[in-house]
Amino acid sequence: MRRRLLIGSLVTVWIALAQDAQEVLVGNKLNEGFDMGVDTDKKQTDWLKDVENSFRLSYPADQKWGAVFITAGPPVDPPRPGLDLSKYKFLVVEMRGGVGGEKVYVGVKSNSQPDNGSEFKVEETLGGEWRTYRYPLTRFVRADPKKLYVVAEFVFAGAQAATVYVRSVRYTVN
Repeated sequence: MRRRLLIGSLVTVWIALAQDAQEVLVGNKLNEGFDMGVDTDKKQTDWLKDVENSFRLSYPADQKWGAVFITAGPPVDPPRPGLDLSKYKFLVVEMRGGVGGEKVYVGVKSNSQPDNGSEFKVEETLGGEWRTYRYPLTRFVRADPKKLYVVAEFVFAGAQAATVYVRSVRYTVN
């Protein structure tokens, strides 16, 4: 009887923990229901690679901008689906630079926001070691967490090449 109670308690704790987070990307695997896109102003789409239990984003030189984006469902033209992630308070991303010093902008986007770069993004300068970054969803002032389409994006700007690695994206309540 005690064993059954313990197993039931562990299952209850696991379910409660699972509800406290929405995993989007774990290592090099997207969870079901999510997809990825990649683009630059010159339409280069070959700079995202699956390596070392992570994704390597090798932004190519001589571009004005480039983005890798994780969407709710496959990337599509408007009208777009929206995912309600409003019960979560933070976007949590684990990433590192190729050597350190790389700049990347992290953002999210609602299903009604245009594809013109006007969504709010947080600029990060990365080190060469893995680090976890926590962003309160309230920082993304123009995105409605009840209708997220781009649940995480990594945006690059300028003509200089840069390499960034990402191995975890999730939403958490704390």
